[in-house]
Amino acid sequence: MKITDIITEAEAKKRTPKPKKSSGAVRYNSEVGLMSGFMRLDAQAFNPAQPEATMPAELLQDPDAVFKDIKKLLAPEFDPVIYKKWYDLGEKYGYAMHGKLVNSSRRVTAFGWAGGSNKSESGPSDVEFIGSDVAGVSVKEEGGITLANLTPTSVGLGTEHGEDVFGKFANSEFISMKRNIFSTVLQLAQQQPDQPIAALDPKYSVTFISESGLFKCIGKNKTIEVSADEILKSIGTNAAWQRPFGDWFQANFMEYRHFSDPLFNKISTIFTDIIEESLKDSSKLKTILQFSKIPYFYATPRALYYIPSYDEVDDLEVKGIRYAAPDGTGQLFKALIGRKDALPNAVAEMDIYIRYANGMFQTNPTVRVQSLKNPQYIAWEKLV
Repeated sequence: MKITDIITEAEAKKRTPKPKKSSGAVRYNSEVGLMSGFMRLDAQAFNPAQPEATMPAELLQDPDAVFKDIKKLLAPEFDPVIYKKWYDLGEKYGYAMHGKLVNSSRRVTAFGWAGGSNKSESGPSDVEFIGSDVAGVSVKEEGGITLANLTPTSVGLGTEHGEDVFGKFANSEFISMKRNIFSTVLQLAQQQPDQPIAALDPKYSVTFISESGLFKCIGKNKTIEVSADEILKSIGTNAAWQRPFGDWFQANFMEYRHFSDPLFNKISTIFTDIIEESLKDSSKLKTILQFSKIPYFYATPRALYYIPSYDEVDDLEVKGIRYAAPDGTGQLFKALIGRKDALPNAVAEMDIYIRYANGMFQTNPTVRVQSLKNPQYIAWEKLV
């Protein structure tokens, strides 16, 4: 062995990527940490395996349920660093909230936690304010502001059950794209008989079986073994066994993007017009922007916002929809939203992302509002 082949233990640790925290770990630590900061608990003494020892039951709406959820959800994922960060934010944001809470007609008498339900009875709030006219706090653990996961129907792109939104509005281009992708993968499989083609995940593959002359397609919980003709006759709708074809295209998009260019060029114009027309509906727009019947706070590590109630906001409008050219198969549209009498540059920017979130061709595309910039221009009041 060469001396250059030897890696010290310390260097190996540097080269080994740190495991990423699970979304649950970040979520539970941040939400309970924030609630603990509101309560001014002893952060050092808090033990998620015995929350009742330091968390006063009288400050909780349903202490038994909260204690049970903390033991079940937070204890296995407890991270004292994340917990303490959000505990400190709870103290800081609590002071910033004071003015809004004092001005309400009723005071906070206790707290509630959405816990494993991922949804509170008071709307978007993760930490609930019991007894108050303000519902509570929606907690965004990392990054910028994100809003709802939607369906295509929510932005005017409604489809029949089982129908691909791209296929509905540009069917010939959609079928042409799929035929080119599937034909190319089948040809590649024939060139390496009995060797699976698995582009992204080894569980999903296409294999040409030399003995039978058929193709074995393994998708999520679905495997078929059929001829090339049968495969190409079935591309009109998406299916679980089609996942490896989508994976291959995702992995090789830059080289083969000409397969999808006609489709995406066409839908860029069609979808822009449909989304803009759909969001002229004020009620639909306010729902997407997460306005609720009861006002609440939205907390991130960098900022705290007060979001007025649904009925308090009646002058929002779409100022325009812009298509953002994709660097992959996801389609991004940026919606500019502002108050009716606002200056042209006083707008919030909302990203509407249409993509195959659960595997390309395995299921149909989803619609997600992935970020919101400059929310102060849509009646969100920045407090910190």
